[in-house]
Amino acid sequence: MNIGIMGGTFNPVHSGHIAFLHAFIHQIALDICYVIPARRSPFRMNEPLAEDIHRLNMLHLACDHIPNIIVSDMEIRREGLSYTIDTVSEIQHAYPDAHIYLLIGEDQAHRFKEWKQWEDLLSSVHLCIVQRTLDANVQLLIHELIHGTHANPPIIINTPLFHVSSTLIRESVVQGRSIEGLVPESVEKYIVQHQLYASL
Repeated sequence: MNIGIMGGTFNPVHSGHIAFLHAFIHQIALDICYVIPARRSPFRMNEPLAEDIHRLNMLHLACDHIPNIIVSDMEIRREGLSYTIDTVSEIQHAYPDAHIYLLIGEDQAHRFKEWKQWEDLLSSVHLCIVQRTLDANVQLLIHELIHGTHANPPIIINTPLFHVSSTLIRESVVQGRSIEGLVPESVEKYIVQHQLYASL
């Protein structure tokens, strides 16, 4: 069984996330894909977060039409900071014979060696990387990641380049600019309905 994990703050989930998710599922032939919002990322301590329930609800809306997706609150329920190694351990315990694939963005890959127990993580999962910028040398990044380890080489997930980020969406809402197309329509309606990100 192939199980995927896509984590993040999803503050909010945007159209790029959904495109990455589709590519991840199809290119790896995932049987199940967990989408897991972080309670609090150690790398985003200063980011103004929407309440956990709102980020979770927006993910449910965005992923509702995608088969084999499990939107999980396991990191929200866990106390303290969210560490991927703990999430992977929890899923491995539930599926001891599965192959686990972890999807991260190219930006996260640059900081991967700052992650808690990153070497254990590399040996526990098949790391998958989404290229986010046109000029990125992902092959060099991969070489630097696995040099001196016994990990499998990370897999590059091919997707169209998206010039969208959660930061851009939050700033657009504050400035009164349209976010149409930047987020799924259901998520856009939810943000308006609950007046999320109206101030930073």
